[in-house]
Amino acid sequence: MSSMKKQFAETSQSSAVAENITEDIIIDILSRLPAKSLMRFKCVSKRWLSLISDQCFAKLHLQMLSLETVAPSQKIIKSNPLQIIDYEALDNDEVNDHVVVESHDLGRDEPWGLAGSCHGLVSLAVYNGFLVYNPTTRESRKLPASNVVATYECFHGFGYISTTDDYKLVHGAFFAADDGSVECVLEIFSLRYGSWRRVPSKDVPLLDRVGIYLNGAVHWIVDRGSGYRTERAIIPFGLATETFEEAIPIPKVEGVLFEGVVIHEGCLLICDVTSISFEAWVMNEYGKKESWTRLFSIPIDGFPDHNFYVIPIAYTRSGKIVFQIDVSEMILFNPKDGTYKNYPIEEHHNVESAIYMETLVSPYIGHEQ
Repeated sequence: MSSMKKQFAETSQSSAVAENITEDIIIDILSRLPAKSLMRFKCVSKRWLSLISDQCFAKLHLQMLSLETVAPSQKIIKSNPLQIIDYEALDNDEVNDHVVVESHDLGRDEPWGLAGSCHGLVSLAVYNGFLVYNPTTRESRKLPASNVVATYECFHGFGYISTTDDYKLVHGAFFAADDGSVECVLEIFSLRYGSWRRVPSKDVPLLDRVGIYLNGAVHWIVDRGSGYRTERAIIPFGLATETFEEAIPIPKVEGVLFEGVVIHEGCLLICDVTSISFEAWVMNEYGKKESWTRLFSIPIDGFPDHNFYVIPIAYTRSGKIVFQIDVSEMILFNPKDGTYKNYPIEEHHNVESAIYMETLVSPYIGHEQ
């Protein structure tokens, strides 16, 4: 009798070990799959639904993406109206418009602008505050309204702090002080703690629009100084320290006034459109001014007419470049022959766009929905 119990115990223990090994293998395999596929696999079983919905698994999947164990899938999100653009799909002549562009309806929370993108989460500016949205899972989180009101310009940024495993939304505005000067009010929302907090903001350069997240900081390109001593630089705002950090110098190029900063393959990229060409320079080593190199200079003879700006948003696997032209047009440009195709986007008001990576990260970090 005792030998049977012992045999049964050993068998049960072996089964448990085998089950754990199988579970570990399944987790490892699933963590290497694209987020879109994982969303479909939620229907396989209750166990897979629970596993794929778990935020520990989402972190593992994000880690695999960062290590490039999983081929990253990136798309573009745009406002007014809210649409998702599969920018690689336009490179395929056989696809239709519905494959290239997909509309997302957030009901009453239709965004009027973007406030940043990080780890697959996109911060959206809505008419009564902000909303953090994962376009892949379609999970959204409405944030309480901020008390900051702008008289002049307002600026935003969104990013991640690894030391506290938190995402922060930066919301700043400039207003006229009693003495006629322009002052800045700056608030930060923590997704983990679920509240706004005002932080000191003295001697802030006149920022506007949306900053770009990289290396734990949000970056804007600004003018520093006054009069003839004005120069352009990149200003980082550290999300961990909640302070503006030392300015990053940018190269001085004759005839070029760099207007935009974006991210290219994990590096800062600055760009400008002149009367004859589109110029782009990349900082190969973060923070080292001597690492700036010209990435490309493209003649703009074949570009559509523009009045305000031309911004590179993404680069396709075949070497083409996605540009946003002013506030209403998006094109896929072929630098080899100077031709382009228009993305079939809708445009109701001023369009803002950003690239995002498809992930399973939840906007409810530290909170249950």
